[in-house]
Amino acid sequence: MKRNVLLAVILVLALIITACSVPATTEEEDEFKIITAEEWAEDYPDQYASCLNNAEMEKTTYGGSEPYDYLEKYPELRTLYDGYGFSIEYLRSRGHVYALEDVIETARPKPGASCLSCKTPDYLAMINEYGSEVHAMDFDEMATQAINPISCYDCHQNTPGEPTITRDHLTVALELLEEEFKMGDLTCAQCHVEYYLHPETKEVTLPWNNGITVAGMEKTFDDIGYYDWIHPDTGSPLLKVQHPEFETYQGSVHSQFGLTCIDCHMPPEENEDGDLYHSHHWTSPLKHVAQSCLSCHTESEEELIQRVEDIQWEIDLKTRVVGETIEVLIKELAEAVESGEHSEEFLDLIRDYHRKAQWRWDFVFVENSTGFHNTQLARETLDEAYMYVREALELLREKL
Repeated sequence: MKRNVLLAVILVLALIITACSVPATTEEEDEFKIITAEEWAEDYPDQYASCLNNAEMEKTTYGGSEPYDYLEKYPELRTLYDGYGFSIEYLRSRGHVYALEDVIETARPKPGASCLSCKTPDYLAMINEYGSEVHAMDFDEMATQAINPISCYDCHQNTPGEPTITRDHLTVALELLEEEFKMGDLTCAQCHVEYYLHPETKEVTLPWNNGITVAGMEKTFDDIGYYDWIHPDTGSPLLKVQHPEFETYQGSVHSQFGLTCIDCHMPPEENEDGDLYHSHHWTSPLKHVAQSCLSCHTESEEELIQRVEDIQWEIDLKTRVVGETIEVLIKELAEAVESGEHSEEFLDLIRDYHRKAQWRWDFVFVENSTGFHNTQLARETLDEAYMYVREALELLREKL
């Protein structure tokens, strides 16, 4: 009898232990199970319907999602990016829903699977399965496991209505900063930031050791001796900026008023029943001025659009002038290198000016608002770029 009771107790304990161990495994699996946008359509029809609009390819005067060839529009880029992948192909992004397709199809070389980091939520499942080694794995091989483009999971994981951070590279970088940021900005900052791939692990890394300013990030790169490539004609160790919308926006007029990316790019919409929901059509506020702007501004839609485009016209022109001046510097520096008449010390000084100027020019050029996110910063950054390139040209020409 006692033996039977003992066996029963052991059996019950075994069942309890087994039962307790199952939920942890299930929760871990559920965390990385990508629930697709289609699966949320019934519960969130308005958000889903608006999300489908991201497939459009339209343009505003200085923005939008209509693709074109940057190398044709800005021929100076072939000189500025010479020796780097962006001189091979540089097409304007078609928007979030095409991100996975476009990164797979681009002719630019991919140093590792980490190039998928911000293009698909499936990359998070890959990290869970393979660990940190996945970053340096073969891109083409791992891309076959990527199915979902940017979708609900990227911003909400599997809990709609609750914005969250799903990318570890942002979580790690935020620990370097003392500032507090709004989740409405941080959700977008998972991808809309300046970053580089760690030279050894190929992991996406944000250069925020010295803050998120233009000079602070430059100092981080300088401190570790980092460069993306060496220009084949000048020998300059250059940096390629990505898309620093988050860093640019901080400290801007709209940011100081407490507005976030979501407020302007995902404004409230009213459905047929009169209920409000956040639009999930991630596009330019100029496509929905009434919802994004007129709750604060008193001008008409036409006046606001003209005001924005006047700013963008100024920044676009200034960016083009600085870029073309850097192109002149590259050609004259290349001639100086080829001549063999100058010391390496002197050439390195000019190369350093080249690096500083191109870093600042590129910071504004690739930032997707054409200066509108933070107009003062764009102006100041371009002014600094022009200062460095002019100083370099003056030094070169004094030696002629």
